Amino acid sequence: MIGTTTSHYRIIDKLGEGGMGVVYKAQDTRLERMVALKFLPVELAGAPAAKQRFLNEARAASALNHPNVTVVYDVGEAESRPFIAMEYVEGETLKARLRSEPLTIEQVKAVALQIAEGLHAAHGKGIVHRDIKPDNILITRDGTVKIMDFGIAKLRGDADMTQTGMTLGTLSYMSPEQVLGDVVDHRSDIWSFGVVLYEMLARELPFHRDREAAVLYEILNREPTPIEFHRPEAPQVLRSLIQQMLEKNAERRPASIAEVITQLKGATTGQMAAQGVPAKSIAVLYFENMSSERESDYLCAGITEDIITDLSKVGELRVVSRTDMLPFRNKEINIRQVADALRVNYVLEGSVRKSGNRIRITAQLISARDGYHLWADRFDGLVEDIFDVQNEVAHKITEALKVSLTDKEEESLARKPTDDLRAYDFFMRGREYLSRRGKKNTEAAVRMFENALGIDQRFAAAYAALGEACAYMYEWYDGAAEWLARAIEMNQKALEHDRGSVEAQFGIAMVYYHQQRFAEAKRTLLGVLDADPRHFLARLRLGMLAERTGDLESARTHYQSAAELRPHDDDPWRFLAALHRKTGDLRAAQDAAMNVIEITSRKLEASLEDVVLLSRLAEAYARFGGKEETNAILRRVLELDSSDGLVLYNCAAAAALLGEQDKAVLFLRRAFESGFRAVAHAAQTDSAFAGITQYPEFTRLVAELG
Repeated sequence: MIGTTTSHYRIIDKLGEGGMGVVYKAQDTRLERMVALKFLPVELAGAPAAKQRFLNEARAASALNHPNVTVVYDVGEAESRPFIAMEYVEGETLKARLRSEPLTIEQVKAVALQIAEGLHAAHGKGIVHRDIKPDNILITRDGTVKIMDFGIAKLRGDADMTQTGMTLGTLSYMSPEQVLGDVVDHRSDIWSFGVVLYEMLARELPFHRDREAAVLYEILNREPTPIEFHRPEAPQVLRSLIQQMLEKNAERRPASIAEVITQLKGATTGQMAAQGVPAKSIAVLYFENMSSERESDYLCAGITEDIITDLSKVGELRVVSRTDMLPFRNKEINIRQVADALRVNYVLEGSVRKSGNRIRITAQLISARDGYHLWADRFDGLVEDIFDVQNEVAHKITEALKVSLTDKEEESLARKPTDDLRAYDFFMRGREYLSRRGKKNTEAAVRMFENALGIDQRFAAAYAALGEACAYMYEWYDGAAEWLARAIEMNQKALEHDRGSVEAQFGIAMVYYHQQRFAEAKRTLLGVLDADPRHFLARLRLGMLAERTGDLESARTHYQSAAELRPHDDDPWRFLAALHRKTGDLRAAQDAAMNVIEITSRKLEASLEDVVLLSRLAEAYARFGGKEETNAILRRVLELDSSDGLVLYNCAAAAALLGEQDKAVLFLRRAFESGFRAVAHAAQTDSAFAGITQYPEFTRLVAELG
């Protein structure tokens, strides 16, 4: 047809061809403009249903006048072949764009917002597109997005042209109701748009298999791999939105495309949601080691953590915990993005340079809203002056934020943990090992704390830390009674030297917990919270205690409170995922598991060989039925360390969730043999094992080890 004229349109070139039409570039000889001329294929021109559907597209699109929808100029017929004259747009389809290059998060949001605006215009006219896919989305050279091809659109009031059980659309983008041939409305477009949004981020479809039957099954029965597996940097708002849009039950999707637009606008990177962010909230980035020797890394970590600890003693401040800061350690970061992620208004960054016994510390307090420095200073002195420097930094920050210190807070900040810098050196090394977790690191932490106490036998914080390490050895890695006895002794000595030591009081509560003296454990934990209402571990353990004694509602409350205290810690979300599964709230369980995946993935960027985190990530993926992802992570875990009792228990939970009964039982036995003596009780109360409780081998193992 190239070179011929149809009506007053001179055909210049062929642009493309699809199941419902052939499209040509043509010149409108009357108005002297380029158009896209779409013809019904010859083989369908005589089919009444196809002809009606083709004209339906013209009616649907011509009812719309919106910059994100292609404009229909005219409709006609030539030699018994209907045609539509449409706006000619130079650009490429979204499908072609995705094949050529990945989109940035900002580009995804920009495209998605325009698609949403176009759909909003269509839905406002009572038009459901029913075939939203990258092939039908055009991106112009200036970045404008146009929705095309309303060929199977349904108009409000029209009879559906499908027969019972007949489906129209492109399979991988179809909603469950579309797949089943049920009546569809605007929420079907929201599903298809969710698939497109997922594909823009992941560069693969959420439901994709070689056979159509397998794709149908996935659409109806399976949850897609969480988007953060492909794009861990995707904002939480965007991840949550995709999850909502891909709800299999249309009632649980966003009620309208307007809701989608609102959430997309709220997903802007760098846009801090002021609502809910405490005014005097601060994150302390790990200080950078500017020294020539790498061994000073632990010193930088220790200084950072001590400043966090000091600031946390100030009731008027909200300080991000050490564990929540770990994912940002040793990374090039953007201050605004850190503040957005951690929901704070201020960020402290600094550096440490050590040369011999001299040390230089620089620090600057930055407002995340405008990037301006509120305060900056440099401290030069001897290493033995480090406590005075840390104290001065804490005071400068409180002054910059106009915080008034109470006498008790002043006294607490002025108190030195020890007078011997050598003991403090070992103490900081021990804390560094303990923070890395795992059996080998915990054993190394024990040695460091012992060295510290060998130098300063009045070092209360070192006694409490040694008690904590011994309790972890007893709970997760060894199970020998000697560890628990030593934990008791260390915490008692800590209290002898510092009667107000909250950490020692918490350590005593843990001893009660392990001795199953639950009433005393609860009373002591509540005392810890009286002394420090923001004590995360006390709140978390109260949840564990409540769950163990059957008070599931109190357990949920405590876990949620812990999550509020440290929203970027995976522990409370892990317990919530298991608890919700136990109570039958599978949606809430999946939401919690999604948070675990998000948090652990981010933390693993800072420590790729953290076997505890990896094993938790495997368990979280298993809750979504992600067999391939789970088994890949489990293989990596076992390559790194196959002798850690806690890690092996987490592996058992992941296997159980996948229904791999023999593997789960094997992991449980290995966990017990590696020192995790509470395997039997944990497995009986952990909802991850609910699917294998009737398996004979599991029953025998529990009876044997219980």
